[in-house]
Amino acid sequence: MKPVILIGPDDGFNPMFQAPHIIISSNYTQCVRNAGGIPVTAFDLNCAAEYAAMADGLLLTGGTSDIHAGNYGEIYKDRMGGPGHPLNELRDDLDFALLKAFMEQGKPIFGIGRGIQIINVALGGSLYMDLLQDLDQEHDGKNHTILAQPDSFVCCYGQQQEVVSRHHQGIKDLGRDLTVCAKSPDGLIEAIEHTSLPIFAVQWHPEQSQSPADQKLFERLIALCEGGNRS
Repeated sequence: MKPVILIGPDDGFNPMFQAPHIIISSNYTQCVRNAGGIPVTAFDLNCAAEYAAMADGLLLTGGTSDIHAGNYGEIYKDRMGGPGHPLNELRDDLDFALLKAFMEQGKPIFGIGRGIQIINVALGGSLYMDLLQDLDQEHDGKNHTILAQPDSFVCCYGQQQEVVSRHHQGIKDLGRDLTVCAKSPDGLIEAIEHTSLPIFAVQWHPEQSQSPADQKLFERLIALCEGGNRS
């Protein structure tokens, strides 16, 4: 059987029914499917352990909501959770619960965009709340090149490659047991990997360009799943 990949959903609101709803970009499901996996999604944080037992790997996706600063020991500021970047602590709780459950079972995890930030914060790291105000750097809608570290998983891009950049926050202090695999030309951490667990993540959005190099990241997730034993 093909590896089953649990995709962490984004959140939204259905005005017709006045109720929250689950959103998943078809770009994520297509990339997982093209890499040889079966995409499924999560709905309830109380079932995180069961999701981890059912699936072979986890994909933590991007999204519009900022991670609440209290999760990394900072105080809420006006520039966090502003227009276009709402706070959603329910999504925070779901992403952290899924990450914890898959880590406990030692299953592969791939983080994209907001996903890299969830991984970093969960492992004790912190974030810049707003790159433009904190560092005078613009990454939200400004595609740029990445500089890969030698012998890292990002080397599939070569030494430099342009990526799709859609974020206004980024890694500040690196979480424990994480290594830097790529940076942007202005020095922001763009890719990380765990030193001992099958966890890797990128700040850019490979699902949007779906270039051959970007697709290799999803293929790497599938390969890691196929290298392990299904529970």
